Amino acid sequence: MQQITNPQLPKRFDAANLQVAFSTKTDKELKLAHWLLSILKHPMLVKAGGLVTVWALKVHLPIKALIRKTIYRLFCGGETAQEALQVVQKLASARVQTVLDYAAEAQETEEGFDKVRNEILRNISLANQTKSFSYISVKLTGIGHKHIFQKLTEGEPLSHTENAAFIRTEVRLDAICKAAAEAGVTVYIDAEETWLQDPMDSLAEGMMRRYNTKRAVVFNTLQMYRNDRIEYLHDCLKRFTNEQVILGIKLVRGAYLEKEQQRAAKYDYLSPVFAQKEDTDRSFNHAIDICLENLDRLELCCATHNEFSTTYLTRRIQKGEIKDHYKRIHFSQLYGMSDNLTYNLADAGFNASKYLPYGDVATAVPYLIRRAEENTSIAGQTGRELYLLEQEMQRRSLVS
Repeated sequence: MQQITNPQLPKRFDAANLQVAFSTKTDKELKLAHWLLSILKHPMLVKAGGLVTVWALKVHLPIKALIRKTIYRLFCGGETAQEALQVVQKLASARVQTVLDYAAEAQETEEGFDKVRNEILRNISLANQTKSFSYISVKLTGIGHKHIFQKLTEGEPLSHTENAAFIRTEVRLDAICKAAAEAGVTVYIDAEETWLQDPMDSLAEGMMRRYNTKRAVVFNTLQMYRNDRIEYLHDCLKRFTNEQVILGIKLVRGAYLEKEQQRAAKYDYLSPVFAQKEDTDRSFNHAIDICLENLDRLELCCATHNEFSTTYLTRRIQKGEIKDHYKRIHFSQLYGMSDNLTYNLADAGFNASKYLPYGDVATAVPYLIRRAEENTSIAGQTGRELYLLEQEMQRRSLVS
């Protein structure tokens, strides 16, 4: 599906329209999603299940088929990019775009990094050939060593070998961004933990300088639960003043809250993330305002499951003051979550997408566990999902 610039103002966004929200789900899929989310609403069960699953795969117990038919089906598009294309087309039928995400968690070898780079390059080629999707996600720990990112963040010098390895990481990322620019594809660079993030910010900004001269090819991701991201956003805008660069800014609330808090307590430093959800919400919405004030210099991806923030941005757009809103502002949610936001955004005429991961079941399991834990950690998320599913099941007379 070619990306279309919609010059018209969108319709009013209504997150409560369940007929639109679940338009692509069969009765069987609704029931499966409800059953799985009923399990995922129990945090301790999710943690225990994740540990058992990892252990079972390590000892080669025959559980892949079970994973594939359950949680994998809810959160993933398939084991290969070709399988995922079927889901891409299903999303496109509802005017929902796709951010294709190769779900390979942190690699540890140069060979592994090259494998991830090659897979992403194949996806860019696939996007160019099929015109069925135009966004991809890149996780930098998939193409570079975690310990090197950490040393750079902590200001430690690299050895000659480590420096050479980091240069190879940059070369891999450059190959991806160059191919994306030539193919008309957009690259979302994922954010990581605070102790890895600084060199990733630098790499993202470097790629934006090279490739974001005509459009935002490369997006950097800001986790707004960090208490320094508003300052970073202001500083980033200052750094690019008078440069012919269109910044790509993707806003998320953040995926490592508990991990960040535990590490700060363990090593006795001030937590880099907000303790109160309300502060994160304010930070996120403040960042939206900053981006809208600078929309002549950037493109914004609002990647959130939060209905208030989503509605807030849609209302700003509907005032009619934003030119080329479809090109300049994107919305995105994870596949398997918040369908009431994504599908209703697309139906109303906004640029909406799903983050669609794919990959071999065994290598995707860490990703699936993070998604499941994230679902339980977002205040009220699973409960809201279950309520909406139950309402739709009642509407279809699937339950009494």
